[in-house]
Amino acid sequence: MGMSSRGLGATSSRAVGASMAGSLSQEAAGRQPHAPRPHGRGPDPVAADDAACDGEPVNSPTPGHEGILVVDKPVGPTSFDVVHKLRRAMGTREIGHCGTLDPLASGVVVVCVGRYTRLVRFLTADDKRYRATVTLGCSTPSFDRETAPDAFGDVAAVDARRVLAALSVLERQTTQVPPLHSAVQKDGERLYQKARRGEVVDVAARDVMVRALRLVGLSSRADDGRAVVDVDVDLDVGKGYFVRAFARDLGAALGCPAHLSALRRTHSGAYGLDDAVPLDVARDPTQGPPALRRGPDAIRGLPRLALDAAAAQALRFGQRPTTTLPTVAHALATLGDELVAVVEIVDGHLRTVRGF
Repeated sequence: MGMSSRGLGATSSRAVGASMAGSLSQEAAGRQPHAPRPHGRGPDPVAADDAACDGEPVNSPTPGHEGILVVDKPVGPTSFDVVHKLRRAMGTREIGHCGTLDPLASGVVVVCVGRYTRLVRFLTADDKRYRATVTLGCSTPSFDRETAPDAFGDVAAVDARRVLAALSVLERQTTQVPPLHSAVQKDGERLYQKARRGEVVDVAARDVMVRALRLVGLSSRADDGRAVVDVDVDLDVGKGYFVRAFARDLGAALGCPAHLSALRRTHSGAYGLDDAVPLDVARDPTQGPPALRRGPDAIRGLPRLALDAAAAQALRFGQRPTTTLPTVAHALATLGDELVAVVEIVDGHLRTVRGF
């Protein structure tokens, strides 16, 4: 996506794109850099892993154990648990993940190995897709299954028409109040720490992006003798969106308590379940090397800029070749199938942001 890798070669080490016909897509040209933001309930493993890869002495990966690995995380482990298990299996600490996923959720976790850990902050995608099950008629303090039910309500009036109307309203939502049981910080402390002490906290709403909410299914059942309704929804949302808060808000819109009873991440940025391998397979040495993706085609979500040898050398020497291409926050500069650097294009010049 973004810059095409065909027809975009540089003409010299000092002039990149002087006679280029290629251009940035609107998506690539409009994308701005975002620093990793905590998600879930513990410290942000993305930043910790990135720091470990950049600062600590690390073992080199086993030959062939370098690239991008898309893991289908089961319910139970944290995202950092995934990294820890893979570090032990591959014999290297040079591994980091590209975005947290709560222990009670399953699905896509993108992992970088070896030199590809340099891409972690660029692949911490803004967009995520989920399949969620929201249970109406019963709520918990954390709005998921982590805590015991504390509120119950009648679901007799819930039907597909009312659910669709509520989803239509929530789809236009531009702000969201994070749940108290979350890693959002207030007064120098994470909210879940305050929640564990029973503190009542006024949590400010935050900007969110909702691309689409789609009703998948609606079913009634009994839970401990009480009638509940399970609502299955596909969510296409931006970074920092809390699906547990969505469950809370859906229940409020329908006039009954609710909580998130199941969550599966189907996509993280451009990587989906079709790309993923189960965690047990990824860490089992008897299965051979894991399904690592390498080279420019493995790196999705960054526009690509194809260089000639002179331009690639100029970047590696710290020079800033000129270009006629428009300003872009981040692009992947390549020389054939070789990774050169992540660059930014500003004022007609290329600048290395992260080299390989």
